[in-house]
Amino acid sequence: MYLYEMKKYFLMTALCALVSLSVQAKKVETNFKVYGQCGGCKDKIEAKLLDKKGITYAQWNVKTKDLKVVYNDKKMSEKDIHHIISELGYSTDQKKANPTCEKKLPKCCQPGGH
Repeated sequence: MYLYEMKKYFLMTALCALVSLSVQAKKVETNFKVYGQCGGCKDKIEAKLLDKKGITYAQWNVKTKDLKVVYNDKKMSEKDIHHIISELGYSTDQKKANPTCEKKLPKCCQPGGH
């Protein structure tokens, strides 16, 4: 009886370990274009993203317009990130800026503002 209980315990432990591995979140890195204009845009974009649960890294390059983001795929998706940026008033290479939010940006930060 003791051997049977030990085998049962071992199998249950192994099964639990496999299940927990399969549902663990993974960190995903993505890069895409964000069409801001200046250092003020950089500060706003990075601060908003880093304020969101699930995003652990966000850096936007003013000159190249490249955004690098690292996020937890169980709390956030790349689509969510594009939406957040659109709601800030900026377009990405996959989503247009929310027009209402874009109009609220300082004139220098709107497309063609510089």
